[in-house]
Order: sequence, then C-alpha cells, then structure tokens
Amino acid sequence: MPSFFIDVDIAKAKTIDTDFYTQQKFYDEAKEKIFASSWQFIGDAGKTKNVGDAYPFLLLENYLNEPLLLTKDKQNEIHCLSNVCTHRGNLVVYEPCKLNQLKCRYHGRLFSLDGKFISMPEFKEVENFPSKDDDLHQLPLFNWGELLFTSLNTKHKSEIFFQEMMQRMEWFPVNELQLKPELSKDYYVDANWALYCENYLEGFHIPFVHAGLNQVLDFGEYTTEIFRYSNLQLGIGKKGDVCFDLPSSSPDYGKEVAAYYFWVFSEYDVQFLSMGIICKCCRAA
Repeated sequence: MPSFFIDVDIAKAKTIDTDFYTQQKFYDEAKEKIFASSWQFIGDAGKTKNVGDAYPFLLLENYLNEPLLLTKDKQNEIHCLSNVCTHRGNLVVYEPCKLNQLKCRYHGRLFSLDGKFISMPEFKEVENFPSKDDDLHQLPLFNWGELLFTSLNTKHKSEIFFQEMMQRMEWFPVNELQLKPELSKDYYVDANWALYCENYLEGFHIPFVHAGLNQVLDFGEYTTEIFRYSNLQLGIGKKGDVCFDLPSSSPDYGKEVAAYYFWVFSEYDVQFLSMGIICKCCRAA
C-alpha cells in the first residue's frame, strides 16, 4: 500500500507514490472524496439569459457524469437542479430550450422552473402525495459576477473556498467579464488529473516552456501565496510593460502586477478550479 504522507517541511517534499496516478481505485475514490465534495465551475449566467431558459449539462462529463439543469424562473432567479425526474429517473430536459414549465416525457410529471412539483396524471388517489421528495433536487448555486459554481455536497459553504480570491480582486469589474469564443481554445491532455494540477501549481517551467510569457514577467519576482483552500501565483511585470492600474485599496498597490493566477482547492487539497486574470500584454504572450 503506497504512503501519501506529506511532510510539513517543504525542503523534504517529494513526489507522491506512482500508484496514485496509475491505480484505478484512487481515480475512483477521488470522485466522491474530492470532486463531489468540492465546488465546480459550471459556466456563466449567459447560458440562461432570459426567463424560461433551460440549459441541461453533465457535471464533469466523463467523470462524475451527474445530469444537472440550469433554469431561470419568472422572478429572474437562476436555479441549478437535478435533471432527473423524481418518478422513474428519466431525464427532464434534453437540450437547451425555452420553457414555461418542466415536463417529464415519460409519465408527464410537471415541475415549475424552480423544480417544485406541480402535478402528475393518474396520481390523484395516492396518499401522502406529493411530498418534498417529489420536487426536483435543487443544488446550491454560487455566483461570482457571471461565473457560476455548484457542488453535489452541501457540507462546505462556498465562502471558505472563494473568499481570499474575491477579497484580493475586489477592485476588479468581474461583472463585466464576457466570454469571447473566438479567443477561447480547448486543450485535451492525456494525463492523470493530479499531474496536470501539479504542472499548473509550479512556475519553474515558465522560462523553458512559455518563452513569450517569460519575456514580459520578471521571473525573479514571481511569488506564490498559500491560503487554507486556495493559492495565488502573482506575476510581476518587467519595468515599462503594461500592467494593472491598481487602486490604493488593493493589497498589491505599488506593484507592477501583470497576472493573477488563482487556484482553488477542495477539502483534500486537490484542484477543482483555476482562474487566471492577466493584463493584455501577458494575454498576447
């Protein structure tokens, strides 16, 4: 059985046992112990812009594969619901659409846009029906600006994960962020998820792998700050380059900050969200 002991003395740190990356049981255990217990990014509020919009998706497709649904009700409130009917487990919504109510195609069970049970044919004589168990399960929803997050486990409040990031970037107009598909790319990495996390969390490779970024960052001033459930890699720009115009209220005021790289961890100190906020010169690099 491999040992995953981590010494508090960073000078004694070493790579964890190879079995963690290669054995199926650790990959499977991570589903419940790590990812189902942490907050996951599920997209932006633009997926449900208008009242009646319904957007079905799988949470962590090809891993957790949990069928979920985003809706916007008549009060303009966004809900994150289970997309599984509480009668026979059929999917409720199959593709993005606009609806007045949610209706299961299997037996006609009807729900409001906030997941509350409304009616079902042929069930008038059933005793103790309906109950709260007949509502679609509602998941917690946390939004930072237009960015949406949810968790399958309500044990941990969102604030304990995101508070340092939100406080550090209080001056940043996150509500004005807009997704530009033409500037977005998807990269598929054939590797264990933990290996990818480790790569992101160290900046030693920047001078060797990211030549363009290395030209605009002062690598000698590159720092990492560790919080309880997250960390920040702070990229300082070289003199004369374009950097953030920070207000005096920012704890980084006076620094030539070119990039903020945040990494948010779960309870078990494993990644579930990375977010880079960079100035235009670093984005071009």
